[in-house]
Amino acid sequence: MAANAQPSGDGVSLRTVDFSDNPAVMQVSTTLRRLWLVDPSSLRIGNPESEPQEQSLEKAFREVTFKIGNWIAQTPRAGNDRWLDEVWRADTDLTLLDPPEGSQTEIDDSEPGQGPIFTPFRRQVYGIYNHVFWDVYLSLKNATEEKIGEFDPPNTTVMVLGLSDGGSEAVPHVFSTDTFVYPVWIAPGTTLTFSVGGQEKTLTPEGHTWRFSLWFRAGRLVTITPKDETGERAGRVVAVLVLGQCEARPPPPGALDGLTIGHGGQDASDAGAWRPQSDGDEANPNVPVVWPEADHLARAIFLQAGGAVDRCGFDEKFTVEGEDRPEDQLAKLRLDSQPDDSSLYSPLPDNNSIRILVVEPALAKDEPLRTRLVVVSLDDKPSYEAISYTWGDPADKTLLQCNSAQVPIPRNLENALKQLRHSNQPRFVWADSVCINQEDIPERGQQVSIMRHIYQKAERVLVWLGLDEQNQANTAFTAVCDIVRAWRPAGDRLGFSGYAGLLEPMGEDGLARVRGAVDQKAWEALRALFEVGYFRRFWIIQELALGSSAVVFWGRHRIAWGLIGICAAWMMSSGWTFRHGEPITAAYNAFLIYVLPLAKRSGISAFSKLDLSLVLGSTMGRFDSTDARDRIYALLGMPFAGNDPEGQPLLQPDYSRDVRSVYTQAARRILEQDRHLRVLSAVQHGADDIDPSYPSWVPRWDQPPSAEPLALRDEHGYYANGGELFRPSSPSTFTADDESLLTLTGLVCSTSPPNPNPTNLTTPLLTALNSETDQFRASWSATLERFTLFGFRDPAVQAEVFGRKEAMTVSICAQPGKYGTPRVAGEVLDGERAQGDHLGEFLLYWRERASWREGELDGLVGLGPAATREGDVVVVLFGGVVPFVLRPAERADGRRGWRLVGECFVPGLMQGEAVERAGLLADGTFERGETGSLRLTPTPQGVPDPRLERKVGEHGVVAFEIW
Repeated sequence: MAANAQPSGDGVSLRTVDFSDNPAVMQVSTTLRRLWLVDPSSLRIGNPESEPQEQSLEKAFREVTFKIGNWIAQTPRAGNDRWLDEVWRADTDLTLLDPPEGSQTEIDDSEPGQGPIFTPFRRQVYGIYNHVFWDVYLSLKNATEEKIGEFDPPNTTVMVLGLSDGGSEAVPHVFSTDTFVYPVWIAPGTTLTFSVGGQEKTLTPEGHTWRFSLWFRAGRLVTITPKDETGERAGRVVAVLVLGQCEARPPPPGALDGLTIGHGGQDASDAGAWRPQSDGDEANPNVPVVWPEADHLARAIFLQAGGAVDRCGFDEKFTVEGEDRPEDQLAKLRLDSQPDDSSLYSPLPDNNSIRILVVEPALAKDEPLRTRLVVVSLDDKPSYEAISYTWGDPADKTLLQCNSAQVPIPRNLENALKQLRHSNQPRFVWADSVCINQEDIPERGQQVSIMRHIYQKAERVLVWLGLDEQNQANTAFTAVCDIVRAWRPAGDRLGFSGYAGLLEPMGEDGLARVRGAVDQKAWEALRALFEVGYFRRFWIIQELALGSSAVVFWGRHRIAWGLIGICAAWMMSSGWTFRHGEPITAAYNAFLIYVLPLAKRSGISAFSKLDLSLVLGSTMGRFDSTDARDRIYALLGMPFAGNDPEGQPLLQPDYSRDVRSVYTQAARRILEQDRHLRVLSAVQHGADDIDPSYPSWVPRWDQPPSAEPLALRDEHGYYANGGELFRPSSPSTFTADDESLLTLTGLVCSTSPPNPNPTNLTTPLLTALNSETDQFRASWSATLERFTLFGFRDPAVQAEVFGRKEAMTVSICAQPGKYGTPRVAGEVLDGERAQGDHLGEFLLYWRERASWREGELDGLVGLGPAATREGDVVVVLFGGVVPFVLRPAERADGRRGWRLVGECFVPGLMQGEAVERAGLLADGTFERGETGSLRLTPTPQGVPDPRLERKVGEHGVVAFEIW
């Protein structure tokens, strides 16, 4: 993609992002434009009595999407036929709307955000534009040094422009955020001209010319002028535009006063993608649900790997531009700027400079390494490769001859450099342990802060797994290719339908093909591959996610990282059933790393808002980090919600601060950015008492969790706070002179004395946790030690295990689940289906001690943290979807306060019942489904939201000072 613009005094107001060179974006945008023209009444919408309307519409939407997308993919590439709407119109058998915008009467009679422009079918279309805007956003952000507002789906809205009876008119408008604009439809015979800051751009009705998106800076006055050459559009809609809104920028004072979007227009800011609501959903029309999410993820998984999927081989020769021109490369690196006898670690000249390691060639692998360090500026776009590796045992060091000095480096890096160096020319690499002065703490922090740029601007990432001492790489890489070939969809990988159901368990025919190639020896080699220590290193999450391309080296063999990622995704779907009782669970780490960069561009609902709290919670216990502070710092280069590495990162790396300070600062910033309390669910103190030297509400992200946190996944459907808000902007939330103090508001529910007979409480808890009616999907208990057992091949064996008195089932949730698809207990309690359920975990908990608690909640019982003690209090905190356990405590200065013990599960509190009993849910503002699940009615626009006005002391609201 290309971005261009003309400056306008105080900054660029308008940019054009051309994506004509990106066939995937072209295909999605063209498919969406043609979907908008389809007449939904002509599709096979079932009888609502036999099939719910939303299910039938979803099915029809999927089918027509596949049809249009595959037509584009299968049309010969010669010429532009597949992008020409007139060619498609002549060939398609779909019924199209005429006129597509509806009649004049329908338009006049419809309310804003309603009518023919906003039918349920079209709301689906609008929601999927997130994919187009995400790719456009990334392209623009990479192409300019200028600050670009963060695009965070689902902030996609729709604008409708009409033409007055008097003909053409200039429509003034000010976008309140940095905004991407793309046309859904422009009436034939009309044009649309945008003018801002002396720049102009005109859109025409010819769909094949829509190969770009416009970007407007917030707060600038934009004039939109529609022109009708036919004279037939007076009083009618002339254009429908979809807007991708970035983060808000305050417009100049008075800029929005009196401005509208023109006669006949509708400001459809509430016209998010249509979403079928269930009883457990809070109504939110701005949350898009894209066409089948798992299918789209599967497509993104294969597209991410690029041409490697088609070649599907290993030990290929990878070339880098400039690799065969060492003289040019040496000149670009400016070797003369640092003589061999200079200090190895002279201060870097500026914050955008790095050191590059020049590895001299050698004919034999056992020759000593000869290297030089040179200083370069990233602004000069030097050509180099970044090595991603593990440091290994800190004591296992060796000396590297570098310039005229010797520098200690990990022995694993020495092995990598010997294997990776060329035989006839230098190789230019970046490796953190030698290119950063590890003894210079300020430099170390500064270089970590630009690690994102270092990996993004590298020609490629060289992933070094190790020496392959057991000679398994060839067998493992062969098996990876066999699995990818058996799993990849047939035909054009840009198509749509080939990916349908790809993340569901593979059928017997497909498994038979894999078994024919992957025998027991190959399976064990694959296990060894994914159990390599590299895949537990925390830093690789960022290194692989940010690299433009990556090649994996294991000993003398190499393979494209994309093929490893696809194989890991297969392990997380059909791999569970491939060899019963022998799943390769270690593949989860590689799978997680591979799909994280796909999250926003894929529109996967489970990852639609990548809070840092979610990623930190998901990686606890799965990844290792030598320096506990790096569990925060190693993620700051990735664009999570609340963390903009280009503008406002969550915090700046500072290795002079201790772990307690870094974690406390991170927890505070996450609470401020998230505006909910999900991060507190990662707090687990274990069975021991709470450490008084550490803020009780700050998670210990460097310690493995004793159980999976309840609230770190959206699919559970818990709603204990009943919509009551956490307001981090409140001056009392954080104390300026005491970073360890957090003040939250909420309701006291009960105390929790110990129960003398915990066994009798098992039945009601299991009934609630495994209820098929309520569909509670809990996979959590901190009072029981967890043992993971993947689905039984023989149901009789499963029955025998459940018959034992010491075993209890309390979990039916997969990890990370079917991307938001609900499942009932019976799906997992049946051993055969548990094993077939992709990404499915079957969890058993062995009771370690009698620590169940019975509360005073009208006889309700629940699961509480293992650290729970007599006198602890169950509370509902505003902003928290699950209840928590707090402990009254006295601080060293004599002040009374609270310690956070952890989250809890209490049937009868999980759906806002405590909030309702306190009288905070007013009549008409909520409704309950038949199962008791809560659904709120949004406060109408312009009506004060009472949740913003809660006062301590009213309705039982309490302020909890937690330290």
